[in-house]
Amino acid sequence: LALPFHLQQGLGLSPLTAGLYVTAWPLAVAVMAQVSGRLSDRVPTAWLCAAGASAMALGLAGAAAASALPGPAALLPFILLSGLGFGLFQTPNNRNLFLSAPAARSGAAGGMQGVARLTGQTAGAVAMGMIFAREGMAQGPRLGLAVAAACVLASGLVSLARAPQTAPSAPRAS
Repeated sequence: LALPFHLQQGLGLSPLTAGLYVTAWPLAVAVMAQVSGRLSDRVPTAWLCAAGASAMALGLAGAAAASALPGPAALLPFILLSGLGFGLFQTPNNRNLFLSAPAARSGAAGGMQGVARLTGQTAGAVAMGMIFAREGMAQGPRLGLAVAAACVLASGLVSLARAPQTAPSAPRAS
């Protein structure tokens, strides 16, 4: 939420140009989601989620720091890294959610996922509103990106807490 404000208000980009920069994020998610879907069959999903959250947190923190530089080009690698991290996190996380629910409760699992996503989006928007009210448009986006990086890092630590303590055994030939 902070990034478009920074691109338009802080750097003076047009809405179209800001949108083109931000488009790098969902494109990176789409690419990484394909990779992480395949990796989820081979690597414990807790490790994938932790790695994805770490990459996203690094990208957000880098974007917060790069926001101080003049020009939007410095932000692009961090936007891409954030998108790649989100794609690496989201697919295995969704897989865990849906595979852990009994088949008869799959609709409820999907509803719970939607509620969790909207709750997070709403909390993020409220937090950004509070940050903008306190810090203004000059510093607000940078602080918002830093807060987002901390929250994503916390989610990566939660993923690590559920990681298997031993290496998975190799499948046996039958």
